[in-house]
Amino acid sequence: MICTGDGDIPLYLKIDSGNIDDKSVFVERLKEFKKSWTLEGINVADSALYTKDNIIAMIEMKWITRVPLSIKLHQEKILNI
Repeated sequence: MICTGDGDIPLYLKIDSGNIDDKSVFVERLKEFKKSWTLEGINVADSALYTKDNIIAMIEMKWITRVPLSIKLHQEKILNI
C-alpha cells in the first residue's frame, strides 16, 4: 500500500500472494504507482527496500529507508552507539 505522507489516504494498493518477497516487488510497485500518478515525492519504505538491485533500479527516484540489521557493518555501527 502507498499512502499520503500523513498515512491517512491510500493512493495505491496491490495485493500479492503471501509468498511474494517484499524485496523483489518494491521497485515494481513504485513504478506502477508512478505510471498512475504525477506526484513528486519521497518514497519511504522499510528495510526490505534496501537491496543492491532496488537501489540501482531507483536511481532516479527519491527514497528513504533504513539499512537492515542483517548487514554486518550496520550491526557494528548500532552496537557502537
